Amino acid sequence: MLRQSLSRRAVQEAMWGYALIAPTLILLAIFFYLALGASLVISFTDWAILTAPHWVGINNYVRLLQDKVFLQSLWNSARYVVMSIPIGQSLSLLLALALNSKIFLRNFFRLVYFLPVLTMPVAIAVVWKWIYNPSFGPISLLFQALGWKPLAWLTNVDLAMWSIVIITVWLGVGYNMIIMLAGLQNIPREYYEAAEVDGAGRWAQFWHITLPLLTPTLFFTTITSFINGLQLFDMVFIMTQGGPMNTTRTVVYYVYEEGIRAFRAGTSSAAAWILFVIIMAVTLVQLGMQKRWVHYD
Repeated sequence: MLRQSLSRRAVQEAMWGYALIAPTLILLAIFFYLALGASLVISFTDWAILTAPHWVGINNYVRLLQDKVFLQSLWNSARYVVMSIPIGQSLSLLLALALNSKIFLRNFFRLVYFLPVLTMPVAIAVVWKWIYNPSFGPISLLFQALGWKPLAWLTNVDLAMWSIVIITVWLGVGYNMIIMLAGLQNIPREYYEAAEVDGAGRWAQFWHITLPLLTPTLFFTTITSFINGLQLFDMVFIMTQGGPMNTTRTVVYYVYEEGIRAFRAGTSSAAAWILFVIIMAVTLVQLGMQKRWVHYD
């Protein structure tokens, strides 16, 4: 009798649980999974938004792989990831190490470095576009005061991508810093005390204790930074529009141009799915390599 009562109660609790999550599941099914499936179907058509779609098979994918602009976009996205992730991870780790120690106004500095994460990226892009302005931007005025020639940060083919990297690293360093700070505080203090007894210095403690035990956190921040990096759009849209000479045109910006500006929904969807496959493939490779360098305590 007691077993039947417990079983009935478990069923009721399960029903209430499903009822509570049903609205979210329904919204996900309509606005995410249904849209995801629809975009896959559209990628095999020549749908131009205002006209009826026609099935073209893999023609969109073949054309994209032969499109120099799309291939340049892929290269730009990869280049951005390679440029931004090492710098962002290194700065985040240094800040986390500094703010994990007992320094004056530690909580204040944690807040200061995290504040950009809470700011709208579009607003940040607008402000930084003004800062980079070669005529009246603060950086140019400082250069002129020092007798240097102002730089065309956003219109120079060699500087445009670096200009975006600087902004996005500054924007995201606070988030990764907080994640790494939590990882540092999760390392037992006893390890450091034992290392001090054995005569290990600060560098030896970092190399043999901190870094190995922090690898799960570094793995997480690296994967999320990689995924976010390949989806770079807002900074490019506001600041460079893909220029100069397509040097900052990313895949997501290419998807936007094809789908929203040119009304080529089929090509746009195909480009988005190619990006999805690349992200999925690299993420799976990273997950496969996880056991080789991630330390589990």
